[in-house]
Amino acid sequence: MSPPDRVLADFGVGGSVARPLGGGQGRAWSAGHLVLKPVDDDVEAAWLGDLLTDLVADGFRINRPVRSATGGWVADGWSAWEALAGEHDSSGRWPEVLAVAERLNAALRGVARPQFLDLRTHAWSIGDRVAWGEEPADVVHEELRPLVERLCVHIGPDDGPSQVIHGDLACNVLFAPGLAPAVIDFTPYWRPASFCPAVVVMDALLWHGAPPSLADAMPGAEPTSVLARAALYRLITSDRLAGDMEAGVRDDYLRSVSVDHERVVGWLERRRPLGRRPAG
Repeated sequence: MSPPDRVLADFGVGGSVARPLGGGQGRAWSAGHLVLKPVDDDVEAAWLGDLLTDLVADGFRINRPVRSATGGWVADGWSAWEALAGEHDSSGRWPEVLAVAERLNAALRGVARPQFLDLRTHAWSIGDRVAWGEEPADVVHEELRPLVERLCVHIGPDDGPSQVIHGDLACNVLFAPGLAPAVIDFTPYWRPASFCPAVVVMDALLWHGAPPSLADAMPGAEPTSVLARAALYRLITSDRLAGDMEAGVRDDYLRSVSVDHERVVGWLERRRPLGRRPAG
């Protein structure tokens, strides 16, 4: 559903033609100089508006929110954001995305934990909590259980201090000639800073054909455990998303999920032999 004319007018782009944007969940629309998106949580939208308006972007750009005519961040269930120049082309640029993750983590350090995180119930939030041991590693689809169990073997202590991070950065960095990389679609989580680049690496390995050597570009100590958490996060999320699909579509989707995760689980097992746990 496209943003109605009254919403376009509220955000100062009345008379523009709203056009759907690809990528993500297919819910974003371009209108004039703005990108408009439906809002699922007004509290989270307001928090993002306040945070990203004042965030100091050092070495990256970030799409800033736009207030409505009434001064709020939401108008009739929609939010608006500045459109940024750039393309979703991370092929061969994954080290640059990891560098953006490090700079973004630094910019977010010290931001207080938002309470709305406790109220999330969507598939991604469940995957995140399972990955960090806050919910049991249960599956809806039993064919995924062996992969979950194999990933859990590789999870050890990851005790770095938690902070606000972008939990879905891999496909949300834009590149444009002569400009710093741009971060879009900020998705907040409260985890150790290492989880942001770990999810980038795991997404790149799962779905974008990146080489396993990309893991060597991650900052910090031995990353196998946090990479296993990132894989478990994506696997459990996929398990929950599959529950809302029609049977035929679900079967194909689960086969694809199994093939993708079998590949990365096998790589983790070769990286650290089965049963060997991180020290500490």
